[in-house]
Amino acid sequence: MSTSGSTDYSTTRLDIINRALSLLGVVPQGGTPTTYDLSDANLALNGLVKSWMADGLQLWAITSYNIPLTNGVNKYRIGLNQTINISKPLKIQQAYNRNTTCFVDIPMRILTRQEYNMLGNKSVSGNPIQIYYDPQRVYGDLYVFPTPTTVEATNNVIVINYQRPFEDLDADADEPDFPQEWFDALCYGLACRLAPAYGIPLADRKQLWNEMTIIKQDAMNFGLEEGSLYFSVDRRSW
Repeated sequence: MSTSGSTDYSTTRLDIINRALSLLGVVPQGGTPTTYDLSDANLALNGLVKSWMADGLQLWAITSYNIPLTNGVNKYRIGLNQTINISKPLKIQQAYNRNTTCFVDIPMRILTRQEYNMLGNKSVSGNPIQIYYDPQRVYGDLYVFPTPTTVEATNNVIVINYQRPFEDLDADADEPDFPQEWFDALCYGLACRLAPAYGIPLADRKQLWNEMTIIKQDAMNFGLEEGSLYFSVDRRSW
């Protein structure tokens, strides 16, 4: 007997909703959810997806972007329809200053709000070596220090590696913005979110929650980056 040779299995918003309602016994196998069931489950599923963004950095949701510098500008607004027109980064994990002529990268220090506020003359000119990111509701402000001159604006970009938002599930046929190992977690997570609305007994909800927690944690553990970790004294003076 041969295997399929296929690894492209996927699922859709409707599949996730149907399975979650089936886990709750709301819809029998092969049954059809009502319009209200679908609408309520869609709201709950998108809410679940957005809440899971707070669980931290997952490898598939980390991406990079090259931010062009502007002469005399040390603040760049990032967000849809903003100066940097991309979805607002949730968190910036790493940043470096790249010379686009010789492709030399200079690691940048990511400052906390307190560290940035303690900088003296924030308008001092030079090649940026530090950044501070201030995330707001629908956009984020990226501050660079020192402030670039025409030389840096011409020859350098700031490369950020950041955690991006998970995409919405807008239509029944939309596939989730998650890798395959998360499909079960989404189904069980949605079932947990819907259980109180359907009057599922507390004992059954606790059991469902325990199952979901195990499945989700397995997916999260697999999504962490592997590698060595080293600790050393930070001797940088800037």
